[in-house]
Amino acid sequence: MCMKNVLILLVIMAAAATTALAQADIHHVDFKNFTYNPSCAGEDPNSFTKVRVKNGKYSKETHQDGYTDRFYFSVMGDPQFGDVTGDGRYEAVILSVCNTGGTGQFTEGFVFTMKRGKASLLARIPGGDRAEGGLRSIKVENGLLVVEYSDPDKAAGACCAEGIVIQKMRVAGSKVADVGPPIKRDLYPKERISFARGTSGKQFTVTIPVDDRKRYILGARAGQTLSVSLSGAGDVGMRVLDTDVSEITKRINTRLTSSGDHTFEVSNYGAKPVTVTITVRIQ
Repeated sequence: MCMKNVLILLVIMAAAATTALAQADIHHVDFKNFTYNPSCAGEDPNSFTKVRVKNGKYSKETHQDGYTDRFYFSVMGDPQFGDVTGDGRYEAVILSVCNTGGTGQFTEGFVFTMKRGKASLLARIPGGDRAEGGLRSIKVENGLLVVEYSDPDKAAGACCAEGIVIQKMRVAGSKVADVGPPIKRDLYPKERISFARGTSGKQFTVTIPVDDRKRYILGARAGQTLSVSLSGAGDVGMRVLDTDVSEITKRINTRLTSSGDHTFEVSNYGAKPVTVTITVRIQ
């Protein structure tokens, strides 16, 4: 074989090896256009309905017996990568949400590994329905899964999460197991407002992220009037949590009927972070 043919053969072999390595790298799997078998699609893991997402989404409507049966499945965010098995190779962690036609939004995590050049399901991370144990995020740190989910013990109904649980987990075979105790915290911690000596009010500026809220607490006596106003652009509003004033507004002026701590909440309902100036006064 002449030297030219040998060089051509070496180039072909190198290209083939590069292709094989790329196929074995889980980073090259397109999980936004991929087939999943979510547990929300059935009760038997061996018979879960497989769904093929396109751009991260799948939906189906079935018309029968005078009603429409709807099924929706979506990949949330981008895949997270890390070595969770200790074999020196990366796995991929996918967070998903599923709706089977009702109000429930059921979350679930998937851990995939590469087998024979294809992404294969290694383990599932169970989740709940929105505030009742719904998964919020999954990361990989130091070979462990760091799972954040809504605290079901602090859920004000399935709609409204009030607390977060952070739990480290390890992949054990085809399941996940807790590592250490969970860490719990309030989703919207209260910040106490105090006035400078000799004053009865305060003004400050705060930036509120998208779909987020801030809570503030201050002490006052029964018979006093609490006044709070917002200034700034954006879809933002507030409410007092422990008085009869429950509507969303940009200006509150209410006479307090009890002494002690009172809490008001400022929420961002828009699609962009907002910066607002808050003026608080007790008279």
